[in-house]
Amino acid sequence: MYLIGIDAGNTSIKTNLFDTKGKVIASYATSSMRLRPRGKGFEEFDIDALGDSTYESIRETLKQANVDPAEVKGVGITSFGNGLVVLDKDGNTIAPGAFSQDYRATDIVEQMTANGTTAKVAEITKATLFAGQPGPILRWFKDNEPHVYSQIGTILMFKDYLVYKLTDTFAADANNFGGSNLLDLETFDYSKELMDLFGIPEMYDVLPKLARKPEEIIGEVTEEAAEKTGLLAGTPVVAGMMDVFASLIGAGATDDGTFTAVAGTWSINLAHTSKIVDGASGHMPYLNSEEYLVGSWSGASGANYEWFTRILGGNAKIEAHERGISYYEVLDELIDLVPIERAKVIYHPFVAQPSLHTEAKANFFNVDQNTTYAEFAYAVAEGVAFVHKYHIDFLRNAGVKADKIRLTGGIARSKVWAQIFANVLELPIEVVEAEEVGALGAAIVAGVATEVYDSYEDAFRNAVTVLPAVNPDTSTYPIYESRYKEWYTLTEIMKLYWNKKRDNEI
Repeated sequence: MYLIGIDAGNTSIKTNLFDTKGKVIASYATSSMRLRPRGKGFEEFDIDALGDSTYESIRETLKQANVDPAEVKGVGITSFGNGLVVLDKDGNTIAPGAFSQDYRATDIVEQMTANGTTAKVAEITKATLFAGQPGPILRWFKDNEPHVYSQIGTILMFKDYLVYKLTDTFAADANNFGGSNLLDLETFDYSKELMDLFGIPEMYDVLPKLARKPEEIIGEVTEEAAEKTGLLAGTPVVAGMMDVFASLIGAGATDDGTFTAVAGTWSINLAHTSKIVDGASGHMPYLNSEEYLVGSWSGASGANYEWFTRILGGNAKIEAHERGISYYEVLDELIDLVPIERAKVIYHPFVAQPSLHTEAKANFFNVDQNTTYAEFAYAVAEGVAFVHKYHIDFLRNAGVKADKIRLTGGIARSKVWAQIFANVLELPIEVVEAEEVGALGAAIVAGVATEVYDSYEDAFRNAVTVLPAVNPDTSTYPIYESRYKEWYTLTEIMKLYWNKKRDNEI
């Protein structure tokens, strides 16, 4: 028996075929197709092209595995939250899709904040509002492209669009919609008042069917989708969930006191709790109705490493080529060379939004003529760890229990980064054996839905392997506490400048 987990991210769409032990049998990735920005704040993608490339990804994975499609018991899909896909009532594309980093609606959010509407939204959704969420983007369409707005027949997240392509069903799940500021988090249902607050009351009537649990079977693979993918028509497809929740499930991080830190494009820090945490970035429906998935996050994590390697990584790439090793192995070596007791450079990891301030940008501090490339590389790693600490400290100070961190995301495989995280957070860091953690989470959900697994606990026992923990070095605590204090102080000082930029005073 096999399960398919699809992780549709900002940079690629990857299909993974897993066996019941969580082992990847075959996988295939296609590139995400980011469109050229058509104005300030636009971050869009070609919906139809990505739908077709998902068909390709599934087809090539099955071809590579050479397995009987009848042995595929279910399909689970996860993707980034927020952003937006809008289709007409017949499922046709009427506008490009929006990534969660799309900030065209910044002025709308600022107006809502100024007149008190944002606070009213937060009372309903138990989350902070930012411009890359569906509500503000829909309001932008209403104000700026009414010809598109008038055609909208359904509102979907990207994952939901891929489910539609496989099943011909308009549906969404409560976790993703809840984490995208579209649900009342007391009822876990749609809210007419919320649509009114966004100024888009018409959209209430085009909201899709809502699955309360990620393991709810939304539909079955259609004959048309079967022909394009190689899947068997009738294969169950589940509702799925946001990628951060998929990472938590793929890491088996459901124990009390276990945080999930997703160090991917965003800095996502999650735990489950029975209470609302005031000021948290967001709350989402969890695996059971008595608890919430609570998170504190910003777009300030692995995106910084990607930027650093692309813009400042030339010499390290040359060395990696000459030595025949991975570029990231070279960076790990350089980072590990820097003695923290002599580290001077401080880095603000704000190359992407949303961040700690709408005008925040990345900065290196304390650079002089003796600063080395290794110190820059180290500062980026430390700065990313510091922004995770910023968010995790917020949740811990609010009473959310934290005994250990389950680290996922692109940098989780680096022991050097894991040690920095352990020392900065003063907690053990665990990673799991699986490299495609989000996709595994999606596949596990499909396995629970189709009774391949008796329960989530049964799935974790069979499919999730947790590697030995990286324990913190207590001797580093005073140094990191001092450096974090400097990092935080610089952040507060920069807010004065960012405020002036926001208010057009400079």
